[in-house]
Amino acid sequence: MSTSFATRLKQLRVSLEESQISFSEILDIPTASYRKYEKGEREPTLSVIEKFFSHPLTEGHAYWLITGEQRPNGDTSNQGMTSANVTQSYNKDFEDEFIKTAKESLLFICHLGWFKRGKEVNFESCGKILLRDLEPFLNKQTNNQSKKIS
Repeated sequence: MSTSFATRLKQLRVSLEESQISFSEILDIPTASYRKYEKGEREPTLSVIEKFFSHPLTEGHAYWLITGEQRPNGDTSNQGMTSANVTQSYNKDFEDEFIKTAKESLLFICHLGWFKRGKEVNFESCGKILLRDLEPFLNKQTNNQSKKIS
């Protein structure tokens, strides 16, 4: 699998006009590991493969990338898709703000003392606090995506 996977991985990255560093950062894969995958020196773990299936930039290519079968072509929904197209739907600023808010909410929950040894955690209440704080971000993202579709 190494050589053909490595070849397809490089083909995909080049077709998306990304450097090894930027592509590894987009997929949240350490750059050194990514380079080994692309050279065929290392097999991707299941968690790495999952990243290809779950990221909007690569999800349409993931099956082909892993198996070499059914390569995306003009008949697929990814026709003409480039890194720039996907970047519009994958908003790094949104992700950063979302993570920052989630972190602040979790720190607040910890400050309340809900995660102390020997204390039973009420995850439903934790979830409600997280949802309360994150709901504006989720609604904003949903509205932005609806506008793009229209």
